[in-house]
Amino acid sequence: MGQMNWERIQPWDYIVSHVADEYHKKFSMVDREDIRQSLYEWFVLHPLKLTEWEAFSKKSTQNLLYRSLRNQALDYCQLWKAKTLGYEMSDIFFYDAAIVEAILPAVLRGDVTETPKLNLGMPGKPSAPAEGGNLMAMMAEIKGAFIKLNEEDKNILYQKHANSLTYGAIAEELKLPSDDAARMRHKRAIKRLITRLGGFRPWLDMDVVQDVGQDEPNESKDEEQHEETD
Repeated sequence: MGQMNWERIQPWDYIVSHVADEYHKKFSMVDREDIRQSLYEWFVLHPLKLTEWEAFSKKSTQNLLYRSLRNQALDYCQLWKAKTLGYEMSDIFFYDAAIVEAILPAVLRGDVTETPKLNLGMPGKPSAPAEGGNLMAMMAEIKGAFIKLNEEDKNILYQKHANSLTYGAIAEELKLPSDDAARMRHKRAIKRLITRLGGFRPWLDMDVVQDVGQDEPNESKDEEQHEETD
C-alpha cells in the first residue's frame, strides 16, 4: 500500500465526510471514524484513477468519487456488519433490477400465484424464489421498501408493474414529454427501491485508467447514477 498524500485528499474531504456520515446512519454498528479511514484508504490505493478524474470538470470528478467512495463504504460496512452479527459475506443477498421487476407485479397486485420464473443460480442469490419460502420473504421485503418510496416513484412503478402500461402510455398518463422520459423515471425509481432493499452489490474497484481517447464521462448520466437516494 502507498502512503497517504493529504494534499491530494484534502480538496475532496467533504465527500469523505458526507459518505462516512451517510453509511454510519445505515450501519450504526460501524464507527464513523473507521468508515472515514476506509475511505482514505481508497485514495491511497487509487492514485491513477484520481489523477485521471481530476482532469475532468469538478462536477464529473465529484460524481465519480461519490460513486467509488460509496462502493468502498458499502463493502467495508457490510464486512463489519457480518462480523458483528456472526454471518459470512457470502450469506448476503443483493437484489438487482431483473429480480425486483420480476417480483413487483405479484407484490403490487397482491397475487402470490404470479410466481416469477427467475434464474437465481448465482452467488449471493437464493436457489429459487418459490422454494423454502424465499418468494414470500422477497415479496415482503420488496413491499416494505416500496412503501417507503415517494409518491412519484410509487406511481410510476404501479403503472408499469401493476397496470402493465407501456412507457408511451405512462408518459401520456403522467404528462411526461416522451416515452424515454418515462423510461428514465422508471429506471430511477427501481434504483431507489433497490437502495431501500440494501443497495447494489459492491464491485471490485481497480486502479486503472480509461482507454486513451475516451471522452469525459457524461455528467447528466453520471449524476443520475450517483444521485442521493435517501
